[in-house]
Amino acid sequence: MVERTQGPPARTRRIRRARGFSLLEILVVIAILGIALMLGLAGVSSTLKRQRLASAADDLRTIAQRALTEMQNRNVATYLVFGKYVTDVGTDVAVALDTNNNGRIEIDKNGDGLFDDANNDDTVLWRVRLQPEIALSTTAVNAQSFNAQWAKPASGSNSAVLLCDFLGRTMRPDVSGAPPLAAPTQVTAVATVQMTHRDMISGALTPLTVYTLSINPLWAATVQRTP
Repeated sequence: MVERTQGPPARTRRIRRARGFSLLEILVVIAILGIALMLGLAGVSSTLKRQRLASAADDLRTIAQRALTEMQNRNVATYLVFGKYVTDVGTDVAVALDTNNNGRIEIDKNGDGLFDDANNDDTVLWRVRLQPEIALSTTAVNAQSFNAQWAKPASGSNSAVLLCDFLGRTMRPDVSGAPPLAAPTQVTAVATVQMTHRDMISGALTPLTVYTLSINPLWAATVQRTP
């Protein structure tokens, strides 16, 4: 005769089945979720920064093309003007007309490097403000770098200026500031300015991506990305 062994009481079996996670297990799960969340947020942040850089490059190309469009529509020489970088604010870029025909662009009344207070003598047709995280340089966080084709005043609120004349040619205006001003000279090579993200310069965001705005002697504005 086989003797049957009685199992644990039903209440004990129910308690074993209802046993939950231990505190240690919960902490491990929370830690894993936290790490995954941080990695995910870091990836999203990097993506957004790259998108903002790409958007800024597109804004730069668009406003550069505006100079030619306005010249053709108005038959008036137009200027593409870069302001100086303003900490925690950014960099203004504008298309302006010299409406008083004095050969100078005075679109920064208070001299703060921004073009939101243009004089009545000169008209700002289009203006875009690059965010503080966008650098017009690939070497220094606060530097603004342009090639030799740009007119760069030694002082004042402008970083660089190009003129699109009545024939749609790229011209380098006189920015000496001392009258009488010399006649603009035609640019015979491509005028370029590079832009990147400040975190890419510091190494916090990799790889280094550079957008180069190029303006040809007949004012054709293009943007190329490297790599």
